[in-house]
Amino acid sequence: MPGQSKATSRHTQLRLPGRRGLSLWLLLAAGFYIAWLAHSGTDTLTAALGRLGPTGFLLLLACSLANYLLRFARWQFYLRRLGHAVPPARSLAYYIAGFALTTTPGKAGETVRSLYLYRHGVPIGTSLSVFFTERFLDLVVMGLISLLALLMLPGYGFLLFVVGSFFLVILALMFSHPTLQRLAWLGDRFLPARLNRLFRHLLELLHDARRLFQPAPILRGMGLGLAAWLTQALAFHFLLLELGFAIPLHTSLAIYAIGILGGALSMIPGGIGATETGMAVLLGSVGAPPAVALSAPLIIRMATLWFAVSLGFISSGLLALGRDTPAEAVLPVTQKEVDRRR
Repeated sequence: MPGQSKATSRHTQLRLPGRRGLSLWLLLAAGFYIAWLAHSGTDTLTAALGRLGPTGFLLLLACSLANYLLRFARWQFYLRRLGHAVPPARSLAYYIAGFALTTTPGKAGETVRSLYLYRHGVPIGTSLSVFFTERFLDLVVMGLISLLALLMLPGYGFLLFVVGSFFLVILALMFSHPTLQRLAWLGDRFLPARLNRLFRHLLELLHDARRLFQPAPILRGMGLGLAAWLTQALAFHFLLLELGFAIPLHTSLAIYAIGILGGALSMIPGGIGATETGMAVLLGSVGAPPAVALSAPLIIRMATLWFAVSLGFISSGLLALGRDTPAEAVLPVTQKEVDRRR
């Protein structure tokens, strides 16, 4: 990237989260759900699950699985777009394995995918740029679904403003090479050395991701993302109907989308607590009985977040049995490599 004054070598080291850290976050997550159950009452959740029934819960899981497969199709498409043909079955196993670490800070699940893919010749920067593009498109898609709430849920338009502003800022960064040059110069001039190194990595990530922000890949990625998240939001609508709370389809879709967005913007790993609380408050605001407002978020999160985490651990275990375990990877980034990326 232009603006670097010295052709110095930097090394980006990707590490797996330690077992102690992973256990801590899972323990905190369990503590939140225990507190939630203590507040709402286990009888409330048990009654809701009984009303939903095994068939209904399996349908929720099927919708979640469809969501993961659609997002994986987007992931695989972007990898191929960048010139990396990873075998689909193996790539799917890596993608699902990343879900095991969804509840850890710093998106460590993506680190696992990057380390797996590194063995197939996919540079760390490439897989991280795919991850960034995916997460960005997910925010845009959920923002679009949230638009359905404007007439029914006044007062939550600030979320759309945040998403829209984020969209415009990132587009300006990605499609304007002079902007990236200017930001690199400002970082060199005003940021402390350690912070500037992190800032440089971010700018390189944005530079790599620009290749995916072309009309064809963006439209295809948006389409797959919209199909994936609408499937999951429809599952939430189905859940509310099964629990005896009938509201317009657009309202339930918007409540789900705003809950997920709120969890993402909270910066809490997995949105644990923020997502469930947001959904419960929104359900209460449209007249949901307390039992439904408290139990529906728990059930949908069991069928989405915790289902994904479970699949992630299973996939990681199967990969480990097959002696395919990621090790720490060090990716040297030199000025020559940066110039080649331009």
